[in-house]
Amino acid sequence: MLWSMHLLLRKILCLISVSVFLSGCGQQTLPGDYGDFVKFADSVESNAQPDPSQIATVTLAQADGSLVKISDLTGDKNLLLVVSRGLVGSLPNAVGETEDKPNSGGKSFCIFCSTQTSRLVANYAKFQQRNTEVVVVFPVARSSDAAELQYFSAKVQGKGKTSDEFPFPVLLDVELTAVDALGIRDDLSKPATYIFDSQGQLRFGYVGQSISDRPSVQALLDQLDRINQPL
Repeated sequence: MLWSMHLLLRKILCLISVSVFLSGCGQQTLPGDYGDFVKFADSVESNAQPDPSQIATVTLAQADGSLVKISDLTGDKNLLLVVSRGLVGSLPNAVGETEDKPNSGGKSFCIFCSTQTSRLVANYAKFQQRNTEVVVVFPVARSSDAAELQYFSAKVQGKGKTSDEFPFPVLLDVELTAVDALGIRDDLSKPATYIFDSQGQLRFGYVGQSISDRPSVQALLDQLDRINQPL
């Protein structure tokens, strides 16, 4: 009888775990994952086709300041390029606000961005199995905001964690050069996802129409499975 009550209690606790911050009865997630509160689309089709010549010249920055071109990231693998919204609210838009004197309040990290990044980390092995490298882009309006990447890293992975501890590159788009080249600017960026095949050809592009409009991990894996099918 006591054991039956114990099992019943465990089931109840598992049901309660649909709460955003509990994860003891299901798959372990990173602190930045907001759980069932955030759902992404399992079925998506391309809705964006940026100019390949513009993408090839876009330069991104690593946390140490060194630069890398998107065209240099593909190598002999597929490339999943995910552009987050970045440091939301950091664009100068208030009365009397300028690039040199931005508004000090209102900056934040999008919960959809931290959840999306957390799920990419948790499922990174599945992308590797599909011969795919993952790269997340963190846009910042000015070079002085670059340090915010480390706060985002801690939000996604846990206190004290840095960008060096991500299993894949997380790069900065300083002054929104990539965002503008892709035509996705919107404080700072619309959420966007691009997949390049191992030949460097863009095979999938998706720009969200809202901050929550993003492909799920499963949707991305399905796209890669189609891309990897022999002709």
